[in-house]
Amino acid sequence: MELLTKASYSDEVTERERRSLDVAYRAACESMVLLKNDGVLPFPDKRIAAYGAGVAHTIKGGTGSGEVNERHSVSILEGLRARGFEVTSENWLKDYEAEYEKAYADFLEGRRFKLRLSDISGSVNKLFANFRMPAGRPVGVDDLSCGAAEAAAGGSCVPATENCIYVISRQAGEGGDRKPEKGDYYLTDEEISDIRFCAEHYKRFVLVINCGSSVDMSFAEGMEGIGAILYIGQLGTQGGNAVADVLSGAVSPSGKLADTWARSYQDIPFGGEFGHPGDTADGSASAGDAGGDSKKKGAKSKGPEALYKEGIYVGYRYFDSFGVEPLYPFGHGLSYAAFDISPLECRAAVEAQEEGPAVELRVCVRNTGVPAGGFSGKETVQVYVSAPQGNRDREYKRLATFQKTKLLAPGESQELCLKIDLADLASFREEDACYVLDAGDYIVRVGNSSRNTIPAAVVRLPETVVISRHQHICPLQQPLKEIKPDAPADAAELSADLPVITVDPSAFSTVEYTYEEPPVYADEASRSFVEKLSVKEMAKLVVGAGMFGGKNRFDLPGSVGNTTSDFWDRGLVNIAFCDGPAGLRVQKVSTVDSKGKIKGVEMALSALEAMPGFIKKRMQGNPEKETPLYQFTTAFPVASALAQTWNTELLFEVGSAIYEEMKEYGCTFWLAPAVNIHRNPLCGRNFEYFSEDPFLCGTLAAAMVRGVQKEPGFYVTVKHFACNNQEEERNKVDSVVSERALREIYLKAFEICVRRGGAKGIMTSYNKVNGVYTPVSRDLCTKVLRNEWGFIGVVMTDWFSTMVERGNSALAIGAGNDLIMPGEPLSKRAIINAVRKGTVKEADLRRCCANVVKAIQCSATQKEYKG
Repeated sequence: MELLTKASYSDEVTERERRSLDVAYRAACESMVLLKNDGVLPFPDKRIAAYGAGVAHTIKGGTGSGEVNERHSVSILEGLRARGFEVTSENWLKDYEAEYEKAYADFLEGRRFKLRLSDISGSVNKLFANFRMPAGRPVGVDDLSCGAAEAAAGGSCVPATENCIYVISRQAGEGGDRKPEKGDYYLTDEEISDIRFCAEHYKRFVLVINCGSSVDMSFAEGMEGIGAILYIGQLGTQGGNAVADVLSGAVSPSGKLADTWARSYQDIPFGGEFGHPGDTADGSASAGDAGGDSKKKGAKSKGPEALYKEGIYVGYRYFDSFGVEPLYPFGHGLSYAAFDISPLECRAAVEAQEEGPAVELRVCVRNTGVPAGGFSGKETVQVYVSAPQGNRDREYKRLATFQKTKLLAPGESQELCLKIDLADLASFREEDACYVLDAGDYIVRVGNSSRNTIPAAVVRLPETVVISRHQHICPLQQPLKEIKPDAPADAAELSADLPVITVDPSAFSTVEYTYEEPPVYADEASRSFVEKLSVKEMAKLVVGAGMFGGKNRFDLPGSVGNTTSDFWDRGLVNIAFCDGPAGLRVQKVSTVDSKGKIKGVEMALSALEAMPGFIKKRMQGNPEKETPLYQFTTAFPVASALAQTWNTELLFEVGSAIYEEMKEYGCTFWLAPAVNIHRNPLCGRNFEYFSEDPFLCGTLAAAMVRGVQKEPGFYVTVKHFACNNQEEERNKVDSVVSERALREIYLKAFEICVRRGGAKGIMTSYNKVNGVYTPVSRDLCTKVLRNEWGFIGVVMTDWFSTMVERGNSALAIGAGNDLIMPGEPLSKRAIINAVRKGTVKEADLRRCCANVVKAIQCSATQKEYKG
């Protein structure tokens, strides 16, 4: 059989790779947030002491499916050296390297085990365990590099440099959440001691935080000598170079926080309950429990719950509405430049939006040139709106729009025009399932963070307007008591001379959603193919070909799934699915043997550890005896870092770069972006997700979607739909959430990706929502996605989410979940039997099959191999 792969026989760096690295570097530069600066940054010279776990072992991204197998990632130490810094702490770094190597070897030894079929979930949890880097030996006087004569004489020790950084690093990933303990969310005693020493002995000391989400910073509030705090997040392959350029002043930081940083973890609503969900009261199986594809039909099990008692008050919506002072507010971020933001005009938009009237706001941003000499920089204008309370409690304000400037030189100005779609300000009225704009005054606030705004205008709506009417979805199965502010926010600070824009209620048209069955066939091409198929053949197409060892005619090494190749000779190719979201996750180095079989060389360590020796030998390639193949992709900053750019144009560029890599290697579905909300900073996959704010999250993700899908035949897969806000017990947990919070907070980013980004793929999640597993939720997969949002792509399961005691594959097809991934024979049999028994309608199977076939027929892979 002819080998069909697009992997390269050369390991040379290509022009495409260079372009991607440039995009990754610029994204890394704009992702960093300068939380504090007392004037110590940028450093005046390039002599520096560098301590902490993350100096030489900078974490570029999280673990699990969100990891990328890039050619190389630049550490902070490598970046400093490449940019001409002289590092004076070499002895400490050398000692740390020895300690790190020993600790990592011990970690690997402890994680080696034999995969036991009787304990699959326990084994997988061990695979996902993250290595906690050691803190290293204490930083002491000997590390200051003062002269030997001074030390012998007992005199004061003058450091070899006045510049110092200490890098705190934390790792997290799929399968487990972070912990509110020392060494994770909290710093260890050793780390705090080292930071205190550095703050006392170096004139210009900078604390650098290398983590996918926030850490506790309460220790720093009373500590003298911390001149600056730089939150770098996890910056991907070019992170070290970008950090060095920010420290030197070659780049002025322009990132803004996409999450609120609490002063204390206890300030986070219901933080003590996170990750430790309670069991259901009666221990009975919920509506979504159908025993998976197990033969033990109807098996009942006690399940854990996560109660979303904070309702709509997530992130800054909580802190602002309940009067809780954060350490660093949402949208905060400093620059080496100083900016003046001046609202110029607020008026009704000349052209109404599809959803109804809009308001335009003109703002002038000027780089003031302070301090003397000044720096060039970028600023982000953030517009928030405070809505009238009406008959429902509302958040004090919500983000309504934003825009980032170009690079402004000292003294330079730029005028921005920002548009607010008034329908975006509506709230969901649960009594009659309507989105509503309440009558009253909407206060438009302009600034550069959620806590630094000024009122710029008032939008007045004389009458309440119904924006859209819906059917109820995902009903609660039990009472849920949500928190409410003691009193609504007052508007006493408003000036009488604010401009008032009165909006005519008749300018709005109410959308009346209907909920008919979607058409079985979306186009004639899929109809002509699918209508000839038997139930058994359709089952093959709606179930993936497996994760490992599949007989794929087209082979993309490192893809995590494929559709079946059984129809290749009938004109339908197989297509490949690859992980994200920090880039395209494929096999970096593979081999092809004399029989044309492709085997991985640099396979994921966890995968190798899980395999028995004889299987490992068969699956792992030998480049000395077989022909090597290469696929070099790019590790971009993780989503939580990209969100801090607040730059939609840059996110489009990142998406476009990923599209180029998909096209080069033949990936059809990129399993990203991930748009779950940062409900709590301890979620293990927060690095994969963008923000606590659904508008910011959806807007940035939609820009990335447009970049990836710039050419027909390449698709994103927006995930995890929905309420996958924790990793602990993710296969069992029931997210108990009100319909209002579900729609306004947890579904909104998905909606933006579909409506404004044109996303062609959606991945359901592992968890339940109000008692029903998401893959078998017709409310989510059909009523919301297709009836309300007009989604026309493929809905797929997360990997193995319909296994034993999880969502059922057949019921998923009946709900409108088109594709079961990665696929196993048990799922095919379950679907065939369900159709024969009438549990699932054949029309539903045919519809799902047609959606999958249409995606394949329109794919670039189909065009390349079948014309």
